[in-house]
Amino acid sequence: MLKLVAPTLNLFSYTLKQGLGVGEPETRKVYRRFLEGLSAQLHKKLNVSFTAEQKQKFLALHEKTVADLPFTGNLNNHQVKGRYRRWNVSDNYQLLFDGYVDDKYQPDQVIKLIESLQYLIPQPPKLENIGKTWMLSGWLESGTDLEAEELAKQVYKCLFAKDGVCQGSGEFLGGKVAEFWGDKIEDNLQLLVILYPDEAAFRECSNFYISWLDLLCYRHKIIWAYEKSLFLKERLVSNYNQIVEMRNTSRLNLQKLMDAMGKLSEFAIDLNYLELQYSTINVNLEKYEAKLAEIQAQARPTDDLSFLQDFWDKAKQTYPKQIQKDIDNFRPCLEILRSLTDTIRGTVEIRKAESDRTFQNIVGIVGVGLSTGGTIASASANYKTEIEANPVINTAINTLFPFFEPGSGLRIIMGFTILSGVAASLLTAIIIVLWPRIFRR
Repeated sequence: MLKLVAPTLNLFSYTLKQGLGVGEPETRKVYRRFLEGLSAQLHKKLNVSFTAEQKQKFLALHEKTVADLPFTGNLNNHQVKGRYRRWNVSDNYQLLFDGYVDDKYQPDQVIKLIESLQYLIPQPPKLENIGKTWMLSGWLESGTDLEAEELAKQVYKCLFAKDGVCQGSGEFLGGKVAEFWGDKIEDNLQLLVILYPDEAAFRECSNFYISWLDLLCYRHKIIWAYEKSLFLKERLVSNYNQIVEMRNTSRLNLQKLMDAMGKLSEFAIDLNYLELQYSTINVNLEKYEAKLAEIQAQARPTDDLSFLQDFWDKAKQTYPKQIQKDIDNFRPCLEILRSLTDTIRGTVEIRKAESDRTFQNIVGIVGVGLSTGGTIASASANYKTEIEANPVINTAINTLFPFFEPGSGLRIIMGFTILSGVAASLLTAIIIVLWPRIFRR
């Protein structure tokens, strides 16, 4: 029967300091609130209290590069110990959850322990999360390789609520390693189960926490950047197709033309972001390779870390080449779209000029009508009798303005004023329409 001594559950999680459209000061505020919630969670679930100094150090992201929040307590009949440790590095925040028991556990007890420790796992902050790696470790007092493999599968099912297939295996400090990946690239999840052969190897593994933290960070950045590249590629294709559909600018109204300009701007920005993901992947592939070489140099000669090398080989052969191919495919499209941009920009300016000229003409026509009507109104009072005696004017007033009281002076003056204003506006409109044609001749 397998017996695991000091079963330990770790979670390595990574959060970008600065996301798209989110600056570092704003990210720091959100992440501080997230860290502040950890102490409240421990107090609620384990009845653990912290001094003001402990809280201040843990929350001082700008002043303290690394800080701990230790805990000890009873959790569902498990005497658990552990800590949250957070780091503030160049471009991301890193958090390590470390929970364990000083006891011997059989497989079913290990699974129950994991279920309990999950109550202490915080919900990630609402920021750009790069990825997470779970790690279960401990040293074996007894048990076969088959039992160890079965335990690893049970751990995966417990953490992810589904069956998993081991994608990699090896040895580290003489212990058996099983590696599982999330089945969706956008999840960017990983599980490592490392069962050490004895207590000495288990104690030695604590010297590698920082190396694991760095290596896994580079790994998650590589996958995260590739996942972003897939999203950008999809959006580039979509925007390109929409813009091409708008190439016949003569059929588009002004709002559609403005939308096309926005799509063109998005296309150029997304292509720049795609190139940035290409650079991110290459930089982190180099860092991953260097860190893996460092770990291999410090590990035992008989250790087998080929499963870590396999990831680098596959990522190196696939990700940069695919993104570079996408960049090469989209660059000619950008040149085509830039030419189309000039056409659309010219069309937008023409449409705006036409719209402004139309508005000015309308204002001019209305202005002439109002000014003419005002002039007629002031002069017509002296010619009320003459206007009333004109049968054509009277018929027009009675037909168009039946709401005026028949025979009243107001009817004659107001009706004649409105007719004069309308006539002046119509004459002005005719002149505006005909004048360019006459002038061109």
